[in-house]
Amino acid sequence: MEHETNLLELELKTLLIANINDPETLLKLGEIYYSSGRLYLAANYLSYVMKMTNNIDLSNKANQLLFLAEHAIQINNNDNMQSTSGFLDTLLMELLNCLKNHYYYNIDIQLFELMHVRPTIDSIVVNIHNEKEEIMKHLQGLEELYFNLSDPFSKELLIKLLAFRLLGNHKVKLPLNTLDYWNQRKSIQNLIHSTETLQTNYHNWTLQLFELTPLKYKLQLFYVPMGISATFLDKQYEYNKISPAIKVKEGDIVIDAGGCFGDTALYFAHEVGETGHVYTIEFIPSNLEIMSKNINLNETLQKHITIVKHPLWNDSNTLLYYKDQGAASFVSFSEESGVTDKVSTITIDNMVIEQKLHKLDFIKMDIEGAEMNALKGAIHSITTFRPTLAIAIYHQISDFVNVMKFINDLKLGYQFYLGHYTIYAQETILFAVAREKMEVSG
Repeated sequence: MEHETNLLELELKTLLIANINDPETLLKLGEIYYSSGRLYLAANYLSYVMKMTNNIDLSNKANQLLFLAEHAIQINNNDNMQSTSGFLDTLLMELLNCLKNHYYYNIDIQLFELMHVRPTIDSIVVNIHNEKEEIMKHLQGLEELYFNLSDPFSKELLIKLLAFRLLGNHKVKLPLNTLDYWNQRKSIQNLIHSTETLQTNYHNWTLQLFELTPLKYKLQLFYVPMGISATFLDKQYEYNKISPAIKVKEGDIVIDAGGCFGDTALYFAHEVGETGHVYTIEFIPSNLEIMSKNINLNETLQKHITIVKHPLWNDSNTLLYYKDQGAASFVSFSEESGVTDKVSTITIDNMVIEQKLHKLDFIKMDIEGAEMNALKGAIHSITTFRPTLAIAIYHQISDFVNVMKFINDLKLGYQFYLGHYTIYAQETILFAVAREKMEVSG
């Protein structure tokens, strides 16, 4: 009987995540929680039934049971009241708490302007239907990720990110969306060094020349303010919610996969200092042109950066066809109409051999959804060197599940943390650090 009740409870929670506005399912869950003595959870769910429904019968049932639950909470000595809960209940409570919200202009207006799109009061930046479908498909794996995250901040962030994808930007604000963040973004305008600009193939962005010495980085580069913020102020490839922080250190050897315009290569080169080196991986010609200009602006850092002009994959020497559209370039493993430029792939394992690396300390990846295949081509290097990993998982929900599982299945003792560096769904980074490195740092 208990097994059947547990199965019913799981089914009801799953149904509710798919349709959070269903008071009948909420009531059924409240009844199960009350009957099993989980009184705080019962009271929470029953309270939401009262707020949500116009059905008198449902409201009366919820009211009667809510009174009994609150009475028991105040009077009975019950050790099983449970004010805390697992992944599904935590996600459900976040969704229910967000339902009352309606945010206007919960968007990055500067990004809209860069994309030459006019924002409106109700601009939508999340495809809720597609996101819900993918989240429901991977719900069990997302629960496994939740329980494998090593600190409360990472767990809370995962719940907030899933709520954002399930309910959209009208209902959920992400943690970075604060007045301090927007003041930081505004202050970046003061770092513009000249009137010289560059244009990108990606939506014809205008890149301005920034001087970052006031931020204690002795470097210049052409970029956009939100990128300066993410890389150099929010420090997208550091995790600073624990001590010591997870970050690139002096003397490190770093792989920067997805070099784009060179901002992360310069950031890492600044951090590794005179005794470290950065191997930045980028193969799109228009990106490489801007990257080269940015690196050449910084002679001191230039000698610590090597550009590898091949896409990462799970094998080497496979032909990849592409159409150069900057950061949004189209790629394919077969030649298509208008897609005739080609380049050969490389694995991290082969790159380590070619570059004669005797150590590898940090791997960053943001390569437009190819992260899983690139990781498969890095098994020997990861196993041998135990590098810290900072992997973008935002391109598809399956990556939230599969990247952690892949690393965990190597059984190398990695611990996992989660960071997010925008006010929308992009730029979620899974940090993985070998346990022995955490112990040495501590």
